[in-house]
Amino acid sequence: MAKRKQGEPIRNDASAVMNALYGDSPGWAEDVARYVVAYGIAEEVDALRERHGLTQAALAALIGSSQSAIARLENASYTGPSTAVLRQIAVAVGERVSVRFVR
Repeated sequence: MAKRKQGEPIRNDASAVMNALYGDSPGWAEDVARYVVAYGIAEEVDALRERHGLTQAALAALIGSSQSAIARLENASYTGPSTAVLRQIAVAVGERVSVRFVR
C-alpha cells in the first residue's frame, strides 16, 4: 500500500485496502462498487424495518410484495433492487430515499 502523504486523510475503509491490493485487476473496481452499494442497501432496509418494528413479512405486506423479496433486499449479495422498490418501502413507512456519492 502506498505511503500516506502529509495532510492526506487517513483511510481505514476496506475498499481502500482492497483497491491497494487488487486495483489493477480488470473489472475489480466495478465488482466492489456493486457490492458496496448492495451491502449499504441491505443494511439500510434492515435498519428501516427494525426502526419501524416490522417483520420482513409485515413490510412486504405494506408494499404488496413477499417476505422473500424483502429477505433478498436485506441480503448483501443481492445486487438487483430497483429505486422503485426502495421508494415503495419509503412511502409505506413515511420516510424518503436519499442517494449520496461519497469518497
